[in-house]
Amino acid sequence: MKKTIFLALMLVSGIALGQNYNSGDVELDASLKIVNTDANKDMTFFKANLAKTFNVTVPKVETCFKAGMNAGDAYMAFEISNLTRKPIEDVITVYKTSKSKGWGVMAKELGIKPGSAEFHALKGKAKDKSKGNSKGNGTGGGSGKGNGKGNSGKSNGNGKK
Repeated sequence: MKKTIFLALMLVSGIALGQNYNSGDVELDASLKIVNTDANKDMTFFKANLAKTFNVTVPKVETCFKAGMNAGDAYMAFEISNLTRKPIEDVITVYKTSKSKGWGVMAKELGIKPGSAEFHALKGKAKDKSKGNSKGNGTGGGSGKGNGKGNSGKSNGNGKK
């Protein structure tokens, strides 16, 4: 019995530790935790939805998970890739080297400044996603609000424009 309780506490602690996003914004962190919790209810659906939203293949989405990301991390990685117009592989590289610093630092390393239009777009899209309002239309999802730079001519990390 004690062993079971100990294992349960370790599992809960591991889940909580895996959801420490450190974006620098409490509301964004809370949204990412909701995204992660909801995704864990049906990971296959989440991966397919993420692939559709960001116009990438499911294997491309799975590269995030293979790099040690949870669902909230993967969502954040694709949003940052989309906003910065950097390939997802670049975001994964930064994640691998800087994940202990949190998404706030990683976003900054990738060119998104705290308080910038891109940061507010990222925050708004994560909030929409956590409420189940993902507007997945193959163009990056989210609320459609942002810095007005569109995504024409940009690679979404899958080698396609």
